[in-house]
Amino acid sequence: MGDTALELVSTVMTSPWLYVLLVGLAVLDAFLPLVPSEAAVLLAGTFAAGHGPDLALVVVAGAAGAVAGDHVAYAVGRALGTRVLSRVRPGTRTARAHAWAAGATARAGGPVLVGARFVPGGRTATTLTMGATGFPARRFAAYDSVACVLWASWCSGVGYVGGRVFADHPFVGAAAGTVLALLVGLVAALAHRRFTAR
Repeated sequence: MGDTALELVSTVMTSPWLYVLLVGLAVLDAFLPLVPSEAAVLLAGTFAAGHGPDLALVVVAGAAGAVAGDHVAYAVGRALGTRVLSRVRPGTRTARAHAWAAGATARAGGPVLVGARFVPGGRTATTLTMGATGFPARRFAAYDSVACVLWASWCSGVGYVGGRVFADHPFVGAAAGTVLALLVGLVAALAHRRFTAR
C-alpha cells in the first residue's frame, strides 16, 4: 500500500502537469482555506531534492497561483465592498479575522499582507478586506508579489531540506517539513495575537 502511494505521488511529482496543479491549488486556496496548497508546494519541494520537479519552477508556480488567487479575492472585495463583510456573522472567527485585517491594514498597510500570508486564515481575510476597504491596487500588487514569493520559497525550501535529510523516505521528509511549517504558523499566530492585544 505504501509503495503504491509513493509510486503514485512520484508519478505526479515528475509530471509536467505538476506545475499547473500547483498554480490551481494556490488559486483555490484564496477562497477555500482547506485546499492544501501549502502542503502541495512543500511536497513538491521535498521531491525536488531527489529526481522530482525543478525547485525554481515549483517556487514560480506556487507564487504565481498565490498572486492570481489573491488578486481575484482583492477584486471580489473591491467590487462587492461592504456587502461581502456585512454577510459575515458578528462574533464569529471570520468576523474577528476581518476586523483584525481592517485594523491592521489601516495601521500598518502593505506589510500586514506579507505577515498574514504565514498566519492560518490570514490570507483570505486580509486580501478580501484590503479590496473592500479600497487599499490602493498598485501597493497591493507590490506587497502581494513579495508575500507570495516568500511564501512559495519558504514552503518549497522547507520541503527541499526535508527531502535532503530524509532522501530515502520522501514522505518522512514531507511530514517533517509540514511539522516545521505548522510550528512557524503557530508562532506567527501567537505573534499576531500579542500584536493585536497591544
